[in-house]
Amino acid sequence: MNKGWIYIVLLGLIFSGSGYGEKSGECIKDGVKYGITRGAFRAEWWNYQERGMSYLDGGCFEPALKDIEQAIKLRNQVVPKKEKLEGVACDQRRARTYGMHFVDYFAHRERGIILYQLDRLEEAKKELEFSLSCVESNKAQFYLDLVRREELERAGLDRLLPELELLEPKDKGITNQLEVELKGIAKDDGFVKEIWIGLEPVVIPISEKEIKFKEKLKLNPGWNVFKIRVIDLVGKRKEVSWSIFSDREGPELSFDEINPISSEEIEVSGEVADQSQVSNLVFNQQKVELLEGTYFRLRLKVAPEWKIWFKAEDIAGNKTEGVVNLITGPKGANLENKEPIKYASLLGDWESYQANSYLAFNFDFSAVKSGEVAFSELYWNLKEKYDLYRDNEPPLIKLRGFSKEQTMVYFPELYLEGMASDPAGLKELSINNHNLLRGERKNMFFNYIISLSPGANLITIRAVDIKGNVSEKKLRIVRIIPQVHQLDERMVVSMLPFYQAGAVQEIGAVAYDNLVSSIVQQNRFKFVDRTKVEEIVRELKLSQEQLIDPNYTLKVGKLTQAEGMVMGFVKEAPGSIEIYAELVDVETGAVLTEKDVYKEDKSLDALKFLTRALSIRLREDFPILEGKVVKLEGKNVALDLGKSQKIKPGMRVIFFTEQPILDIETGMSLGTATEKIGAGKIIEVSDFMSLSELIGKTGEILNDQLVITK
Repeated sequence: MNKGWIYIVLLGLIFSGSGYGEKSGECIKDGVKYGITRGAFRAEWWNYQERGMSYLDGGCFEPALKDIEQAIKLRNQVVPKKEKLEGVACDQRRARTYGMHFVDYFAHRERGIILYQLDRLEEAKKELEFSLSCVESNKAQFYLDLVRREELERAGLDRLLPELELLEPKDKGITNQLEVELKGIAKDDGFVKEIWIGLEPVVIPISEKEIKFKEKLKLNPGWNVFKIRVIDLVGKRKEVSWSIFSDREGPELSFDEINPISSEEIEVSGEVADQSQVSNLVFNQQKVELLEGTYFRLRLKVAPEWKIWFKAEDIAGNKTEGVVNLITGPKGANLENKEPIKYASLLGDWESYQANSYLAFNFDFSAVKSGEVAFSELYWNLKEKYDLYRDNEPPLIKLRGFSKEQTMVYFPELYLEGMASDPAGLKELSINNHNLLRGERKNMFFNYIISLSPGANLITIRAVDIKGNVSEKKLRIVRIIPQVHQLDERMVVSMLPFYQAGAVQEIGAVAYDNLVSSIVQQNRFKFVDRTKVEEIVRELKLSQEQLIDPNYTLKVGKLTQAEGMVMGFVKEAPGSIEIYAELVDVETGAVLTEKDVYKEDKSLDALKFLTRALSIRLREDFPILEGKVVKLEGKNVALDLGKSQKIKPGMRVIFFTEQPILDIETGMSLGTATEKIGAGKIIEVSDFMSLSELIGKTGEILNDQLVITK
């Protein structure tokens, strides 16, 4: 869009003042005069459209129809044949009036609405469908649904309840995630109008006979139950209950007895428990069959290493791993004989060491090179006995991979794996006040998933034995968001105050405030501070009309150093509200994306629903996408992102590389950091590929390099 164009959105924008040049009938409702135009009436198509839409707002349908049909006639006379659809000038946004002046042309949509009000349903449906074949508008979708509903009710064609099929995850399933994507299909013999998951609606612009949907759901640990309902156009509904269990804990494994039975074998018994169900237990590469789903007792060959390596896994995919050392203890332990079978206690008693006496694992530094991390290790002495009555030492706590109290990580979740033990018995093992222990045990290996917030996260692991002795370990985990995923790397956008339009102005300002909050909460853009934008608007002394004039609005964008501008209008009528928003490229003035919403309900709840729906539709039409470089073409770069993924000309991208980060002491993975290589701007788009030009200072771009949209 040329910077000099004056984009005046006259789509239903009613200003004070009478029209001149052609006499029109009077239309007054609740003391407000309708059938008016802004400035002089010059009998042009845009004059007739404006006046006709004003009549429509006032409920004066006959004069409204007359004016709108005249607008269609005049518009058809000036639009070239090659630009018409089926020989008729299409509805469109930013239609040229004269010179460099533009308005939205929606005469066919408005005619369809008027015909609906006059009960001429078949004609109304044709006009609304024609309008939508030209350009998307939520107001046309809203009224097409009203027409369909009337037809279904009058003919009695909607006889059945809607159907709802949930595809995945399955009902009563188990996951170890805190977020899942629910996929399903809703069907109806008429049309599906609404789908609700709990209190959250699925955004459906227009009803369909079949709607495939997918929604991301946040989960809490344990059972999560959702009520999912589908409603058809005539109000019939079906509701189903769907649940999923979020298991964030690995199996809890403890050893009761370990007794030598030969020069190479031992008999080992214990218990493994889990929130969901243990699916696999392996000792020294030998699969273990559980008794009653919980207990184990088996003979096991342990020579010559005299260690038990084990792995337990549950059906959610959580794993707990560790090793029991049957010969040696931590550094400093006094173990005189290295032939335990000759001196082993038949009772299998064992020895415990204080948490602060052994901070580092028995760890071979070569494991760092191979990317492996030392297992949590329990020292079980087959020789010595322990006197429970002299237990005045706290339980032992050991964590796999953590050798210091503060660690920086690059992932959103922490897999905290470790072991706690006490010869007298544990009665509590908790992580941030969440007790993992089920009953008293002398030792327990555990794995627990903790969601991390950006920045510092404090984690306390606490163990208490039956004598009341307490051990604590405290971790300070600092979560770093990889650079290219940070909000600071998103497209910088300024949001202008919206133009308040219509003869009625009751809740327009509230609608704008709600929309600002909804868009900011999406975390799709990096927004310039609202007070800074409003200060510049005041300094430039912009009028309401200039808020939608690119000659002025783009100045605001440049003064705030923004890459994009979000602007639009809120238009009120006595019984309806319409909100339109567009994202404009500050550099070129091109519209990158635009969406609108319309509803004939002006309650605060409806307003919140409307603004949230608009913010979601903007985000989904301008998504954050990740892909790869597939080809280098001089200064241009071909990417594996295309129209099918909603990539658009004008989108900015970041080229980057990833670097795995390992803890230098333990070899534990700390996640993946990113490094920016350069930036680009999409200039061409096909179905599955796009072409980006490089902008600014850029490092070496290579095939298969990663890319993400700003």
